[in-house]
Amino acid sequence: MRFLIIVMLCAGPASAYNEAVHALITGRALAQAPGMSDELLPPTQADLDAFRALFWKSAAQDPRFRARFPAVESFDAWAFKEFVMLDPAATVHGFDLIPSDARPLPRLQLLQIASRWPDDDERNQHRYLRDPKSHEILLEGGSRAKALSESAQPIPYDPATLDLGSLTGPTSQGHAHYGLVTAPLSDDPAVLKSDPRRFAIPPTVHAYGADFAQLYTDLALLAAHSDLPSSQWLAMAFAGSAFHHIEDVANQIHTVQVGIYEFFQSAFIQSKLRDMKTMGGLFGERRSLRQLGLRLIANHHLLSEDLFARRVARGDAPAVNAAMATLDQDDPVYLLAANSAVAGSGGEFGRAIAQTLIEESSLEGAEVYRLAWKLTRPELRDGMGKEFVGGKDDPDLWVEHGPRAGAVLEQFYELESHGLRRAATALRLWDRDFRAAPAALLPAEIAYLIPYHEQAAARRAAYRPAAAERQGIAWGYPIAAAALVMLFAFVLRRLAR
Repeated sequence: MRFLIIVMLCAGPASAYNEAVHALITGRALAQAPGMSDELLPPTQADLDAFRALFWKSAAQDPRFRARFPAVESFDAWAFKEFVMLDPAATVHGFDLIPSDARPLPRLQLLQIASRWPDDDERNQHRYLRDPKSHEILLEGGSRAKALSESAQPIPYDPATLDLGSLTGPTSQGHAHYGLVTAPLSDDPAVLKSDPRRFAIPPTVHAYGADFAQLYTDLALLAAHSDLPSSQWLAMAFAGSAFHHIEDVANQIHTVQVGIYEFFQSAFIQSKLRDMKTMGGLFGERRSLRQLGLRLIANHHLLSEDLFARRVARGDAPAVNAAMATLDQDDPVYLLAANSAVAGSGGEFGRAIAQTLIEESSLEGAEVYRLAWKLTRPELRDGMGKEFVGGKDDPDLWVEHGPRAGAVLEQFYELESHGLRRAATALRLWDRDFRAAPAALLPAEIAYLIPYHEQAAARRAAYRPAAAERQGIAWGYPIAAAALVMLFAFVLRRLAR
């Protein structure tokens, strides 16, 4: 059973709230905060270079960092992005000079826009290992490639990122945009039934959502306490990025890896029925447990996000409207837990705020999936049926309607609204602590990042690309069918005698 679930697991959707909802939460949560109308000057290339040098100067106090980057000249924008766990080939706001960033913006508007950027600029995607000199993608066997062919086998910078997504494309940012509860985790299928938030394959999987919230918090503090002309612009650009990861883990389905046992159970049954129908692939294409399971998870993940985003945009669901009207009010249960976590965080309030949010959200993650499973039309619960395309398909067309479905929808909207309230509360708590923080905690950040890169290198050394999935003919089905026919003929012949 455990093996079958492992086979089913694969890259799932990696977006949480869509970009418009990210901006909306940020704007509503901080509309009344001080200084939100202040106009902030964008950085020049000289500012970006100076900020990078400032990071190097602080980080170089650690001899391990200095061994990697002995001089500030060795720490260019490419090295900076790679060191902070981003795709170095991406053009990233706050690290690279981007023409669209050239105009001054009010603080709140910049925060809203910046809260979209980790999705928009694809900084966490395409996590290839690249040659440090040529910047080309490294392939198995030591060769290089500027563009990958279908048969090429690229090496991941960190194979651990594949536990929550693929190597490239939108799902490859899953490792950075999910957040899981702290250990212990288990790959026992019984745990998937009893406590889905603690089910994970492998049980050593790590999602970096809370880590990125702290990383951007430190970068924001470093910028805010500098004397750069664009210090406040840079600080808010990194703050918005921290907000994105905090908001992601407020969405409950980003805090569970698989979700519900029903996905596996249905995929398993459908794969066996398909094998029977096609005689093991003799009379039609087979579908593996993995293929069917992935379709079911993706359909319900994307539909739940788009359905809720539509209610937010249209304002036609009472539970959602009530949540939107009270986003300026804190969630008392979450706030109490988060304040306690921040007090014991040693100053790492970004990580504490996000991890507390994960602990709260994960209690509801499986239920959001279960409600979506009850709502969807049969075509979406068929692993060979409709593939829901997020952002394009109309979610209202793919849910059931009627009195029973109406009650389930209300439960779904109410749960999702809890996430909204907690997200807004988390942003205000972050803003309060940020204003009171004295300086960046770069020594702590370096103490986290250096071991991360060492561990990623060790994982690369042991990495072997997975073989391509092949669905050959399952000869047991046609052999069994032939045996049954022969047995039936034999029985008829004996009866005739």
